[in-house]
Amino acid sequence: MFGTIKSGMATSMFEIAVVSNNVANSGTTAFRKSNTSFSDLYSGASPESVARLSKGVGSLVEGTKQSTEQGGLLNREGVLNLALIGKGMFVSAAPAADGVPSETLTFSRDGEFALDKDGILRTSTNDFVLGYDGVGGTDLQSLVVPYESEDGAQLTALEINAEGKILATYGGQPAVVLGQIAIGSFPNETALRQLGMNRFQATDGSGELILGAGGQEGFAMIQAGVLETSNVDLTTELTNMIRAQQQFSGSSRILQTYSDMIEKLTR
Repeated sequence: MFGTIKSGMATSMFEIAVVSNNVANSGTTAFRKSNTSFSDLYSGASPESVARLSKGVGSLVEGTKQSTEQGGLLNREGVLNLALIGKGMFVSAAPAADGVPSETLTFSRDGEFALDKDGILRTSTNDFVLGYDGVGGTDLQSLVVPYESEDGAQLTALEINAEGKILATYGGQPAVVLGQIAIGSFPNETALRQLGMNRFQATDGSGELILGAGGQEGFAMIQAGVLETSNVDLTTELTNMIRAQQQFSGSSRILQTYSDMIEKLTR
């Protein structure tokens, strides 16, 4: 009996923690909410038995999965503020010891980018944004926007189109393609490992990485001047919070009643 009550309280507390994290990040750019799944435990259950005829002995947390639902779009001036409209994630890498991108790739829907002092495109966590050379290359590399051309002309305009191509204008010269932002996709994005700061990493469960670019079949379009908002629905999350709190409160009362019964029986 005690174990059954304890499992109910534990699963309620776990759901409260997950929902609290969702609510706390409801204003975080491109945050993906997590959903909790549970399973029932039965006494003496076997492949031949019928679960509804077995005695329940509590519940168990199966785990959490990230929701892949598209968030809303928020206008944010700036050509380096980007949103993905559709499937996929931006590809990035943290700086290695020698200052170049590490071989460990990370993924995020957060497109709030900026150029550093050397013109290198960085994420909001200062990781390298990865892409291609823009002229047919398929190898991932960091993306650089020089502040002046080889002949000394200054950067006067910058544009990122729906395909993720970076178009730079120097002085009065025609725009040139400096690179193309890569998009990564997985067969099962819900199994990606959360790293914190809105970043994810591949796992065995997520499947192999599929690389592409904006507008290709199966990949999102890129829209500049907007950011994707969190996909958290506060009404739904607060409803889930109230339900989990009621479950915990009910389990607590049952535990107190059970303790009182044991105390009376052992006097």
